[in-house]
Amino acid sequence: MRLHCLPQTKQIVFCLTIVLMAGCSARSTGSNPFSIAAQTNPSLSEKSIEAAYQQGQANNYLLISGSQLNRSLVLDGFGRFMVHQRGTVQRDQLRDNYTALGYFVQNTGSGISKLCDQNQPFQALAAAPSRLGMQLKGKSQGDITCEDGETIAAIPLGYDAKVFAVSSKNAFATSIDLKKLAKASHQANGNLLWSDLDPDWPSRPVRWIFAAQMPFSKHMKKLGVQLPKDFLLASTYTQIFDAGGFHPDALIYGFYSPSLNARLQGGEFRLLPVQMGKNQAAVLPSPATIGSDYPEILETDIVLYVKANKKNSCIAFAFADFLLEFNKPILQENNMAPLGPSLRSSALKRVRQLLRSSSSARNSPPYCQRAWGSDGLRQVAGGDS
Repeated sequence: MRLHCLPQTKQIVFCLTIVLMAGCSARSTGSNPFSIAAQTNPSLSEKSIEAAYQQGQANNYLLISGSQLNRSLVLDGFGRFMVHQRGTVQRDQLRDNYTALGYFVQNTGSGISKLCDQNQPFQALAAAPSRLGMQLKGKSQGDITCEDGETIAAIPLGYDAKVFAVSSKNAFATSIDLKKLAKASHQANGNLLWSDLDPDWPSRPVRWIFAAQMPFSKHMKKLGVQLPKDFLLASTYTQIFDAGGFHPDALIYGFYSPSLNARLQGGEFRLLPVQMGKNQAAVLPSPATIGSDYPEILETDIVLYVKANKKNSCIAFAFADFLLEFNKPILQENNMAPLGPSLRSSALKRVRQLLRSSSSARNSPPYCQRAWGSDGLRQVAGGDS
């Protein structure tokens, strides 16, 4: 069962409470959930159903928190990881074991600040630390050492980026010059007109649109952009396009991955090339340019933080190994940029050292094994590494 966010968890708890209350009231008639299941499945006994239930509770689970941006990457990648593991691990090792994944959406800054909290149940954090974000204070550059001595391993996976997009109704905007944008916004006291960026563009106000989860005010401040008092907020990275898709003066600031998805699905948007100044080339964001020619200040690192001392952390390390082994096809399928060959090689070497260390216990789960190679790469990831 996949759990996607904390509000859903509250709903599940509420439902379970109702079930348990019903079970309590039903005991007076001599029934319980297992006998009810046995009535529904007459070929099974009540004891066998209860035994299967108890055995199911003993299976492994992996709790990961992370950015909404990384949700599809983690869920889709983990599904492939589990399918491949169940198809390659020896049956006598696998037995009836499985691993369930719970993914809980959490802001990257908040998630990183709580990594050292021993009361937090999460074994890993799929973070998206921005180069623009001030709240991380450089922590995205490497491991985190907690006050109690615990080390949180930082495993790089790839890159995303912040992008500027306009509606297809906008027939005039061709690119965004970050330095000109910053200067013009201050000269206009935040009340920026399109003609302030280019005299050939309309003298109409720029309608800014942001996603509520993104620390956009910090980003704009770091870019030197003064915002108007009024702008539009969308609740998610994808709904931002519903808000601005039909207005010619909308200027959307969001992440590349969901923006590309929205553009491809409806054809209602254009991504704008970005340049750092008058004498710099304007670069269109793509998996090929992110991490290379695209402005570095707009890049976002995709990092998996793993608590090495947590139970079953070896599953998280094996999953990280899988994402690095099949890095290029999996990241590009999620419209993200994979690591370069050198960084990917060093990340693989390190994560395999961590995996060997964390899976050394005799009773470690079967999914802590590395069970893939070049054939698995073609079968599971559908391409080259």
